[in-house]
Amino acid sequence: MQFDIHGETVFASTGHQAHATGKPYVVFIHGAGMDHSVWLVYERYFAHRGYNVLSLDLPGHGRSRGKPLESIESLAGWLADYLNELNLTGVTLIGHSMGALVAFECAGQSPDRVAKVILLGFSYPLTVGPALLEAARNDDHGAIDMMVIYGHDFRTQLGGNRSAGVSVINSVKRLLERNPSGVLYTDLNACNCYANGDNVAQKLTCPVIFISGDRDKMAPPRAAEKMSKQLLNGSMHRVENSGHGVMVEQQELTHGLLVRAMAL
Repeated sequence: MQFDIHGETVFASTGHQAHATGKPYVVFIHGAGMDHSVWLVYERYFAHRGYNVLSLDLPGHGRSRGKPLESIESLAGWLADYLNELNLTGVTLIGHSMGALVAFECAGQSPDRVAKVILLGFSYPLTVGPALLEAARNDDHGAIDMMVIYGHDFRTQLGGNRSAGVSVINSVKRLLERNPSGVLYTDLNACNCYANGDNVAQKLTCPVIFISGDRDKMAPPRAAEKMSKQLLNGSMHRVENSGHGVMVEQQELTHGLLVRAMAL
C-alpha cells in the first residue's frame, strides 16, 4: 500500500489483507537501517486476526521515497502526520530500537491518536558508540559488522534458527547493505542524540509495554525496566536467550509476548 506524505511516496505493508472499516489499527515501525520486512511474521498474524496492519518503511528506507529524517522528534512528527492523514485513532504502535523511540515520542506528541505502545529493544538514552557512528558516517562496512556482532546473542551468530533455511545474521547483513549512502549514519545519530524521553514519560497515560532481550548489549534491558517504572502504565517483559534483534532471534517467544500485549 502506498500513500503520499509531505509530497513523498510512503510504502506500508498490510499483511496481505485489505483494510476493513471498524477494525483497530496496529502500526509497526522498524529500527535503524531496516525496513518493513523485519515484521513480516508478525504483521501477517495480526492482519488475519481482526486488525488493520500498517508496517511502514520510514522515509528513505525500503520502498519509501525521500531523505531519511535526522531526529527522533522529526520522525515522530512524520508518523503523527501519517496518522492524521489517514484519520486514525485508537492505534497501537509497535516499534523496535530506533522505531521504539519513534513510537514512544509519537505517543507523547499525539496522545489522542495512540491507544497503546509496545516497544522492543528500547533504551533511553540509546547511546551509540563513537566507533560505530564514525564507521557509519564513512559508509564503512565495519558499521554493519559491529551491528551484527553486538546486536545479536552469540548463539544466534552460530546459527540454529528455528526457521529452516534462514540465517539471521546473513539476512540482517543483506538488509543493512541495501541502504543508500548516509541512511544508517542518519538513523544511528538520531538515536544517539535523542534527549526528550523523560519529558514524554511525564505525559504518557496509555499502556506502554517493553519487550527486551535478556542478552541485549545495544539496549540493555535495565534501561527499559527503569523507564517502565517512570510511566503511569508501564510494564516490562524479557525474552530469554536473545540479543537486540528479538523479533528474529526468538520469534516464538517474541510472538507470544506481542499477542499477550495486544490483548491487554
